[in-house]
Amino acid sequence: PVIMVQNVSFRYSSDTFGIDLDTRVALVGPNGAGKSTLLKLLMGEVTSSHRRNDKKAVACQDWQLELDLSPLEYMMKCFPEIKEKEEMRKIIGRYGLTGKQQKLVRWPEVSGVFRLACMLFLDEPTNHLDIETIDALAEAINEFEGGMMLVSHDFRLIQQVAQEIWVCEKQTITKWNGDILAYKEHLKSKIDKQTHDI
Repeated sequence: PVIMVQNVSFRYSSDTFGIDLDTRVALVGPNGAGKSTLLKLLMGEVTSSHRRNDKKAVACQDWQLELDLSPLEYMMKCFPEIKEKEEMRKIIGRYGLTGKQQKLVRWPEVSGVFRLACMLFLDEPTNHLDIETIDALAEAINEFEGGMMLVSHDFRLIQQVAQEIWVCEKQTITKWNGDILAYKEHLKSKIDKQTHDI
């Protein structure tokens, strides 16, 4: 694995797991279970009290779109070596993005934000996105050639991009033996049982 975590402890039980460059994992579980904290541990933003986290050849790229810029201005800023706006318009046009179709959700894919990264760590990336934009994000993620770990409650996105489901709850991480729709049914049954028991 390019990232190996052994006996990590941060309000988790001691868990050991590895993430490879072809890993496509959705980390699911209840709010407050530690999903985002796990991502931060993996990216080195927080440290565990007892951790051995070996990172091998992982390039994490932190990016944020500047929504006050037009798509053309954004691309000009990302690629300062291209001086002429007309030249940039031609480059953008090669990706089939013209006029009103130039949606900022496509810029990570087009501008190469993903090109230098080996792993994507995505924490609730669909907050405040409409269905069309979620689908465009899923398409960009699926075109990315590295590994991906996603924290999300968005079953639509998870179904499109995740090959594995890991459940974070009760201070542990468990691989779910099924897809996200089976997990959704499991949650529904669990809620129905809790409601029935009341």
